[in-house]
Amino acid sequence: MTSCFPRPGLPFAAKRTGVKRRWFTLIEIIIAATVFLLIAAALFSYSSETGRSWSKIVVERNRFNELLVLDRALDTILRHAVPFVWTDRDEELKPEVPFIVATSNVLRCAYLHRLNNPDEGAIRFVELSVRDNNLVATYSDRPFLYWGDVAEREWTSVLATDVSTVSFRYADWNSDASDVWSARLLWRDEWETAESERTDLPLAILVTVHWQDGRVESWLRRSMGNGYRERYGRWEAVNEDR
Repeated sequence: MTSCFPRPGLPFAAKRTGVKRRWFTLIEIIIAATVFLLIAAALFSYSSETGRSWSKIVVERNRFNELLVLDRALDTILRHAVPFVWTDRDEELKPEVPFIVATSNVLRCAYLHRLNNPDEGAIRFVELSVRDNNLVATYSDRPFLYWGDVAEREWTSVLATDVSTVSFRYADWNSDASDVWSARLLWRDEWETAESERTDLPLAILVTVHWQDGRVESWLRRSMGNGYRERYGRWEAVNEDR
């Protein structure tokens, strides 16, 4: 009968497997650690770059949303701006004055609005200006010629934040000029109505917003009913024979 146990004097492990133990050398450990560190550094760099890219995307998305809100508000106000006159109790010679204040940094005008409440009417009165580094629209449903008297009948909406300045320019029509378009179109920094008889609106309004971070955006909108051959309200047709 043959025994399954090894004979005395022979190593058991060597008899069973025939494999010798082998330990890692110092050079192999250093190489493995170096490769691991390189992989970890690459992963860290990739994750950091991904985080920065995502942060930029979020910032640009917020800026884009802000521009969309501002664009919609300006489009609603400027495209529907209409001439409007109101009685000034403090003025004896000219009791009816146009409801418009159009300077280089403030615009106050009337515009047509969707009728939500019959008591409020379909005309809104708004002032665009910069307050505390915000571009603010102040609304009212009543034509207060002196904006300080609006009191509780006003509400405000912040259209853009971190704004440095806002500037307005107003397109006017020179009917005495030649037929050349560039000669007929005039750009004014202010729309003067106090010392003149005109009660109309600018043909178009150019709004330029300067942000504190250096960004600049401009919007050009034509006021309601004003075109090359037409004006809202009283107007004189262009003489085609000249």
